[in-house]
Amino acid sequence: MKIKFALLVPIVCLGIVSLVGKADTLTLNNGSINPSGGSVEIYPYSFQVSSSSGTSTLNLMCLNYNREIVAGESWTATEESIPTGNSVMDQDYRADAILYFEILHPQQGVSASEIQYAEWSIFDSADLKGNSLFDSIAQKLASNALSAADNQALINSGYFNQFTLYIPSNDTSSGPQEFVGTAVTPEPSSLILFGSGLIGVAGALRRRLVRA
Repeated sequence: MKIKFALLVPIVCLGIVSLVGKADTLTLNNGSINPSGGSVEIYPYSFQVSSSSGTSTLNLMCLNYNREIVAGESWTATEESIPTGNSVMDQDYRADAILYFEILHPQQGVSASEIQYAEWSIFDSADLKGNSLFDSIAQKLASNALSAADNQALINSGYFNQFTLYIPSNDTSSGPQEFVGTAVTPEPSSLILFGSGLIGVAGALRRRLVRA
């Protein structure tokens, strides 16, 4: 089994993207039943997201394995851009975004469960030791996502502008959970970036993922 995230040719970023900092109220509707037979719910997590601009329903991906939430639970979260800095935490969040893109466009033969467990391992790898659902494919997905997240060409391309983090305002080790999703309303400069070829670059990344 060989799974690779290809390096991308950088594109020109037109304009400066502002950091997102909008406060939302997230209410969990439900999560998907694990198709691999596990008892833990996985992506997609359906949320009602309420903000000053209105209410919408979004499917988000969970980042934390060791935190508990239940259907009907609500909390305040802040929308944040994917960080582009050099810290380990910044790299981890970028790997989360890459795996979210992967679960939206999965490779043939790779399950949603494997991608979700790869996602959970970015922050909570110790909690997954000995878990059969964190199999060799999930481990390889996580490893390759972390490597791609450190790719400066990918960072400079503006690829990560298409994603949004939902970070609880009262963020503790016990909960609520953090989530990643697609940016709903890109900044004007982001729209220019998309028009300059970001979507094509993202498609190239997907096409060049190799599984053998």
